[in-house]
Amino acid sequence: MVKKHLFILCILVLGAQEVAIAQVSTEFQLGLRLMQKQQYEKALPLLKEAAEEEPDNYAYADRLIECYIHLKEYDHGIQVAQRLKKNPEFLSRANVRLGELYHFNKDTARAYQIWTQNIEQHPRQLQLYVNTGRTMIEREEYLKAIEVYKMGRINFKNERLFFGDIANAYLRAGNYENTIKEWINLLKDAPNQAGYIKRTLLRYDDPILYDITIIELDERLSSMAIDNAAYPVFYNLLVWLLQENSLYRRALVTAKEYESRSSSYNLALFNLGKQLTENKEFALAKDAFHYYIDNAMGEMKWRSMHELSNTYSRWAKYLEDYSLDFNSKRDSLYTLAFKLLNDIESETSNYSRMEAIYIRQAELSLDHIFDLEEAKKAIKKLKRIPGKSTTPHTNYLDGRIHLSNEQYPEARIKFTQANKKARIGSLAEKTRYFLALTDFYAGDYEFSKIQLKTLGRQNTSYYANNALELRLWLQEGLAADSTGSELDTFSEAVFKYNNGAPKESTREFLSIIDSETGFQSLKDDALLFFVESRFADDSTKFKHLTMYMGTSPVTPVKEKLLWEQAKIAEKIDIIITSIGCETTENCFFSPGYGSDPVSAQDLYEELILSFPQGFYAPYARERLTELSRENS
Repeated sequence: MVKKHLFILCILVLGAQEVAIAQVSTEFQLGLRLMQKQQYEKALPLLKEAAEEEPDNYAYADRLIECYIHLKEYDHGIQVAQRLKKNPEFLSRANVRLGELYHFNKDTARAYQIWTQNIEQHPRQLQLYVNTGRTMIEREEYLKAIEVYKMGRINFKNERLFFGDIANAYLRAGNYENTIKEWINLLKDAPNQAGYIKRTLLRYDDPILYDITIIELDERLSSMAIDNAAYPVFYNLLVWLLQENSLYRRALVTAKEYESRSSSYNLALFNLGKQLTENKEFALAKDAFHYYIDNAMGEMKWRSMHELSNTYSRWAKYLEDYSLDFNSKRDSLYTLAFKLLNDIESETSNYSRMEAIYIRQAELSLDHIFDLEEAKKAIKKLKRIPGKSTTPHTNYLDGRIHLSNEQYPEARIKFTQANKKARIGSLAEKTRYFLALTDFYAGDYEFSKIQLKTLGRQNTSYYANNALELRLWLQEGLAADSTGSELDTFSEAVFKYNNGAPKESTREFLSIIDSETGFQSLKDDALLFFVESRFADDSTKFKHLTMYMGTSPVTPVKEKLLWEQAKIAEKIDIIITSIGCETTENCFFSPGYGSDPVSAQDLYEELILSFPQGFYAPYARERLTELSRENS
């Protein structure tokens, strides 16, 4: 009976202890939540009670110290830390906190002494060096933290320890030279840490740090043997830095030096050429690829010709998309791109990427040369490659042929087949766009909008701008005319423009522009097509731009219209003198200028003032600088 009573008593005691522990834990959690809300005065009694109830719980005491620090009651925090030191298990951690508290309390000499003695007493605790160094950095004692980390290297006889920590401390201290020395040593021992260095550079984004790093890396490379294992690591970081700072020409020179010093092709210039193309530095990319075209043979030469053709196409499309072509360079670039593909074909049939050559030949024939027979020849050659007769690409190209022939049902079938086979990637995006375009040409505008929903999210697609443009036409056209009759006329003109009938499309766009009642939402788009036509003279283009800008000051494409107006004014050297609009000759005026004479320079300035952060603002400034230079 006695034993039974003792057993029940033990259960009751243990249960009471568990309840008490749970209550303390609840109070502690409530205190933490109050600290998160920065209500430190309310949190203090809860944390204090928890620490007193559980004196062997380091976390409770540590949070209490943290609360005292926020309340600037450092002496009370020191007392808690001193109590923690009595437990040998907490001694080294408590000393780190104790030193921090003395530092907060302005007794830095005492703080240094505690931190130093703590490490001397526990020299083999690696985590202690980490905790002490991080605490010192938080207290902005960067050089002291570096001493601690270096002491750890000595005590553990490992010079690789704390590379990142020491570099970060030097960086926080503004000692960039030593920061970079640490980075260089880190790269020698751990080349895979280049990503960490890049992230740090981007986070600080300091031009001085960039410049010093570039100088240090350049000096290291110039004194390093080309076959040194560290050379490509330093080279890649240097070229990345140069491009991040828009020093593209210097990056090209660096890559040429690396390539020319190598006993065999290391593809430094080839890889840089692709990066330069992505950065829209097309002229420099051309120089990079020409190194191999002029010096290499076989596959390397053909691959470089292929990439240069792609660069020419990207260059031309960039000029086309953003209306940056001042001297018909776009057409010349597409011609050069097509010629390079033909040159590869005439030189060899053994190039490993002949499939891509034929695909691009067909696309250029359809989009820019407007030679349907030439496109069919390229597709025929593609299908003769073993296993390539029915691929997503051949389905896509067959669809393009049907689309050019206005065979919309057949085009839809082929594009759908290609899209299902491709599933994801650039070809899937491309076929989705052409499905939307097919529906647009066929007058199935609702279906076209559905096709664009997926593509619209792919803002890195080659056809992203085209898809956005098509979406806006559909929205504007259907909002103004739900029957779609205006869009029918507009889509027909667009079809002719894109399929080798520019003269007819020019007439149709002009009829839309001259319409007095309809097409209000599509006139600005028709005007942009019209000013690109070679079948309208510049004076007529300028007249219609000026008239539209005068009567429709609010338009979503006003910035681009201003840009086109200034370009044409510069081209034909017009001085705008009158606000009358009865004839072309006396219609050269600009809204906002009244009857004062206005030149191309004035229009560029108007664009900058109207859209200071717009896409064309930097280009307008370049043109103003160029015109000022010409007139000086």
